Amino acid sequence: MQPPAAGTLRVLHLSDTHLTGDGALHQGSVDTTAALESVLARVDGVPGIGLVVISGDVSEDGSPESYAAVLERVGGWAERHGAALVAVPGNHDLREGFRQVLSNGHVLGEGGRPVMHTMEYHPPTVPVWGQSLVAGRRIVTVDTSVPGAGYGEVSEASLERLRTALAGDHAPHGTIVVLHHPPLPAPTALHEALRLQNPEALADVVRGSDVRVVLGGHYHHHFAGSLAGVPVLVAPGVANDTDVTGAYDEESAYVDSGALVVDVAEDGSVWSTPLRVPRPDADPLAFHLDAETVASVIAAAGKH
Repeated sequence: MQPPAAGTLRVLHLSDTHLTGDGALHQGSVDTTAALESVLARVDGVPGIGLVVISGDVSEDGSPESYAAVLERVGGWAERHGAALVAVPGNHDLREGFRQVLSNGHVLGEGGRPVMHTMEYHPPTVPVWGQSLVAGRRIVTVDTSVPGAGYGEVSEASLERLRTALAGDHAPHGTIVVLHHPPLPAPTALHEALRLQNPEALADVVRGSDVRVVLGGHYHHHFAGSLAGVPVLVAPGVANDTDVTGAYDEESAYVDSGALVVDVAEDGSVWSTPLRVPRPDADPLAFHLDAETVASVIAAAGKH
């Protein structure tokens, strides 16, 4: 891949790593630790990455051990490449375990240097929040997870903190917002039930601001769209790849992994390159849920 243009921040955008503390297979079929290692090996030669982002569902079980495994692998990769590292919780994450290992998600700063944090306790009811400055860009993480649910929501407190951050001094080259549940239409009935509930509220905050791009995950497939005129990029899943062409009321995924390489230029323009890391030695179908099973998951985890 060509090196980034002068003044450009190159971002490695990972999502939905779904690591487990005990090494259990995701959906009974995918070794997510091996999948993550394959993705990191694939992008090892990509030049000029200054920021690594994990946009949620970092863990499958919310255990401190799973976050430690992610930190060892992704954090080690970022340090070796001199890149900052930022992560945000998703619906599978547990805030207590996330904070214990990753603090507010802003783990490494410019050059891959550790970010110092004060030891402050927050109950799980309080969304994870953080911001940092990388290569003249303000990186803001917004926790869209809802404890005990699969759908997403930006709380009033998080909206106000984002509004305040964007109303402050402008970053030299704008803001990048990272969240899990993307403010875009959902590809399947299950994801529709687990979508972000208040994208309009988020749009009201970012409209007219210096936000250059919103990075999200959750859908386990690459999507691109916009919110209030701001590009929205959804990364492929590390754990598997959603079958977006199947029956709407069913849910299937393939054994496949991917990532995005996102270039954010000084003038605010954005260029995204999706990368796939197929695993041809595995059964191509990661899992399949029929319509009845999908309905039961929606009843348990969707918005009522």
